[in-house]
Amino acid sequence: MAGRSDRARRTPLVVRGARQTGKSHSIRHYGRTAFSHLAEVNLELSPGLAACFASLTADTICRDLEALLKAPLIDGQSLLFIDEIQAAPTALLALRAFKEQRPGLDVIAAGSLLEFALDDDTIRSFPVGRVGFAWMHPLSFREFLLALGEDSLVELVSQAVPSRPVSAPIHDRLLELVREYFVIGGLPEVVDTYRESRSYLEARIVQSRLSLGYAADFVKYGRRYDYRKLQTILGAVPRLVGRAFKFSHVDADARARDLKQPLLDLERSGLVRIIRATAANAAPLAAEERDGLFKVQLVDIGLMLNMLGIDLAAQPLLEALFANEGALAEQFVGQELLANRTADTSPALHYWHRAAKGAEAEVDFVIAHHGVVYPVEVKASTTGSLRSARLFMQEKGIKHAIRVSQHALSLHDGILSVPLYMCAEIPRLLDGLPR
Repeated sequence: MAGRSDRARRTPLVVRGARQTGKSHSIRHYGRTAFSHLAEVNLELSPGLAACFASLTADTICRDLEALLKAPLIDGQSLLFIDEIQAAPTALLALRAFKEQRPGLDVIAAGSLLEFALDDDTIRSFPVGRVGFAWMHPLSFREFLLALGEDSLVELVSQAVPSRPVSAPIHDRLLELVREYFVIGGLPEVVDTYRESRSYLEARIVQSRLSLGYAADFVKYGRRYDYRKLQTILGAVPRLVGRAFKFSHVDADARARDLKQPLLDLERSGLVRIIRATAANAAPLAAEERDGLFKVQLVDIGLMLNMLGIDLAAQPLLEALFANEGALAEQFVGQELLANRTADTSPALHYWHRAAKGAEAEVDFVIAHHGVVYPVEVKASTTGSLRSARLFMQEKGIKHAIRVSQHALSLHDGILSVPLYMCAEIPRLLDGLPR
């Protein structure tokens, strides 16, 4: 248990992320295992409880919630979990009261499409600086392996180094599981369905239901414009992964200014990732973003494949994936880079594009590690030119680049070859590179 001085420095935590990424389940599990008491408020299922937060006085709020929930709220022993907090603007404002008036009480809030709620006119001043934020993403490939009971494979991957990679049979088995992950993705309900049934069909039924649920949310939160613009963009994103985004690719008849805000709102909701181009001369990468040049990805690779409408019952898995392997590999790596960051890191991804006449070049991702910027090239197979990565190394004066592919783990001529299944290990591998 934290000491009094530690508790006084704590702030309420808001867990953000797209729907169905496991926010509520994870917080609930944490509350039941780490605290003596869990008091849960769901402001969508029980809108009447929103009135408890109207006073903006922490002790009054706690007194009313204790009476209605029949659960004690004791500093150091209880967790107050406010779910779907975006449904009640007053509850968002009340977070400041908990920080200032009851710092000893642990409070975690979660909300889907929270950023839409922050546009509500009733939110006079969101308590910036009085709350902490954490982002939750779909399960990573490592977590997918653990869910399937492949703990021994996770252990082998965590120990592999370029001079001692995993054996060939283990390498092949892990690539098979990566292909499974391409289809299933990391949405917890889909993974759980697949774990129990081992059926792609059953998993895809859940994916389709979740996709429809995302679209239904737009009716509630797309207030500033026709919500169908959100649906149109979301439907186009799976086929646009891996290439520079142009609004004409979404709708040839639509004007960019009409679709720009809906796209930004999809990013804020967590359903779409915008990967922005950067000059990448130094960290932070966001400081040198190039306005108007970006790529997009979907929140989850399994959902992406589902929305592409590929019928896995009509063709073998490898054949179905082959036609989309480049975009799927890039989606996978982007998803892995985010999922394996610390939870309090803002979910931003970048790539490098040079538009010099006659010498155009592009690197799929750039990452910063301990102040050094590294280019990350993604190759769906074991082969492919690394011209852009080597050009980046030359221009920026760095010694190493990263290739993510089906190639076995190795280090040769400054290129760290990382197999797809080892994306989570990139920071550890970079730490082991010769200086």
